[in-house]
Amino acid sequence: MCRISAILQRLLSQAHKILLIALLARLLVGCQAMAPAPSETAVPTDFEANTPTATASRALPTATLMPMPPVPTAATPFPPLAELPTSEISYLIPLTLQQVSERSAQLLFELDHAATGDLLLRVVDQRNNYVQSIPISPNLTYQQINLGPLEPGTAYEVVLGLRIPDGSYAQPAFLGAAWGSLRFHTQPTAEPLRVGVIGDSGFGEPVTAQLAGLMAGHPLDFVIHTGDLVYKAGENASPAEAFSLKYFQPFAPLLHQLPIYPVPGNHDYASDARVNGTPYYFHAFPPLSDAILAAQTSSAKRQYYALVYQNIQFIFLDSQVFFGEEGRLEQDTWLAQRLQDDQFAYSVVISHVPPFTSSAINTADSLAVRQAWQPLFASAHVPLVLSGHSHDYERLIVDGVTYLVSGGGSDALYPLGVRDPHSQAFVISSHFVFLEFYEDQIKIVAIDKNRKILDQAQVPLQ
Repeated sequence: MCRISAILQRLLSQAHKILLIALLARLLVGCQAMAPAPSETAVPTDFEANTPTATASRALPTATLMPMPPVPTAATPFPPLAELPTSEISYLIPLTLQQVSERSAQLLFELDHAATGDLLLRVVDQRNNYVQSIPISPNLTYQQINLGPLEPGTAYEVVLGLRIPDGSYAQPAFLGAAWGSLRFHTQPTAEPLRVGVIGDSGFGEPVTAQLAGLMAGHPLDFVIHTGDLVYKAGENASPAEAFSLKYFQPFAPLLHQLPIYPVPGNHDYASDARVNGTPYYFHAFPPLSDAILAAQTSSAKRQYYALVYQNIQFIFLDSQVFFGEEGRLEQDTWLAQRLQDDQFAYSVVISHVPPFTSSAINTADSLAVRQAWQPLFASAHVPLVLSGHSHDYERLIVDGVTYLVSGGGSDALYPLGVRDPHSQAFVISSHFVFLEFYEDQIKIVAIDKNRKILDQAQVPLQ
């Protein structure tokens, strides 16, 4: 009997242990269920996303995209990115594309207050609605972010979502309305490369928005602005407001699709367009980083720079160095290096002041530019030089180089002066230019605000 009693006591002791373990397990589950809700920086459960790592680039954030897990087909679709509600926080500089390459995109924005949020990115026209979140810095109002790696020739959509108390997203407002999402494509690998050109648009006139809307209807890869993005900034409360009303707002149809690469014009250097002595232009357009040209030094600000698309080098110059602005010797040295670099098929040059013009206004400004640069362009066999400054359209051919003047981005147009003997076409009209780059030629089409073709030409390539 004693032996049986001892066995029963051991069994009861083991049963108590089992019951105790079961109770502890139930308590643990209950504690997890009562845990605090995720913080506002957590990813919502209605879409899958990885958080990329971030590294510094020019003291500004860089986000590296990581491979995406597939979204379950039964998952609740993420709301359309462009339709996020607006936040109480506003853009000072709206989300824009600063640069696009085959595998990366550089974005810029500035908020009126720092905030917690994410760039929300998805591939357009993908069967599954993949959405990826890339955290922004919660402590910075001005942020430049590099996205990559991306897929070449692929369309993406991106929006800035700021966290709101209920854990969802709202987008910053711009000029009191939703800015919406950007839909862009990475650099194409097949020709033709399609480029738009416009200049001297900075009055904020309705015709500028009209021209931008027409350009947005063309299948462009990027746009070149030949300078003078803003005139008479003193009319506005600040240079920031002037850029908002006279550049970002009228060019919104283009800025939602592609990068606009500008050169500084003389009015972009004006005293009323400066903040603490520095042109606001350089705040709106910070330096770029192109992997192909990473070893080539350029200016610390985006005063002059180069880009590569489909083995074509685009060289952007500051012609104001001939009229008192700093950096002429440094730019001359850099330009000589760029023109001597033979790894590209050819180079296209952009400056604000044209080396040649038949305009009745600002004709004398061209002399210094022509004397310094025209021999360089001819010896380097540059096929095409783009400029503005003269508020008209003109095409000239000098020593085998085609000079295109496109300064008709407004209704403030200049009359014809003494016709240059090299001039092939001169038109007084608000317009933009459409370029197509092929292996053997460059096609030029100048189009006015009424869709009328003003001029057509081909530049043969050797």
